[in-house]
Amino acid sequence: MPETSPVIDGLLMIHKIISRGINISIRKCDDYIAGKSAPANEAKGFTLYVSTLKSVTHAHHLSEDEVAFPYFKEFIEAPYINLSQDHQTISNVLVRMEQALPGISSGDFVKLREVLGDFEKLWVPHIKIEEEHFIAEKMKAGTTMKDQVGLAQRLARHGSKNAGPGPLAVPFFFYNLEGGDREAFMRPFPFIVKKVLVPVLWKGQWKPMTPFLMKQ
Repeated sequence: MPETSPVIDGLLMIHKIISRGINISIRKCDDYIAGKSAPANEAKGFTLYVSTLKSVTHAHHLSEDEVAFPYFKEFIEAPYINLSQDHQTISNVLVRMEQALPGISSGDFVKLREVLGDFEKLWVPHIKIEEEHFIAEKMKAGTTMKDQVGLAQRLARHGSKNAGPGPLAVPFFFYNLEGGDREAFMRPFPFIVKKVLVPVLWKGQWKPMTPFLMKQ
């Protein structure tokens, strides 16, 4: 049976969420460019979706730089300087992505598509390096399960402070995953978040993103 780690499992799921966000954003841009515009009922939702993708990515990298990497350095060898430099390069791309968002409402998707393409080219090799170095076996060898759980909680708290508004970020996390991944990711969240806030009280805020999310 493969080794498991709450920290590494969380890292992999965040990578899946962001990877899907990039893929969907690129695909929709291509669709809109081919059709010359976005349907009126999708423009707002797409803006929210891409903006939340930007915020979630920024929060993830900040949590790695400020919490995860300093912890990992004690027992895992990895190209930390290069990874953090990647984060800065991607941060510059996220700024350009934010600048391209107004084009959605005016029907101009070319600039955003270009930026998303640059994002994908950086993101794919970046997470490949992380996932090759940060594995459950190394976590088990270097720290206790109790400490891993504590680190996972610290990362979650840190990330939530920087991922943008909860009514957008939390559904973005939940509904860019499916099946067992979604179930596992949602498990630590309080009942009120899973059963009341996201599906009921916050739905009016995140509902425009529905066309870009997986089935709720």
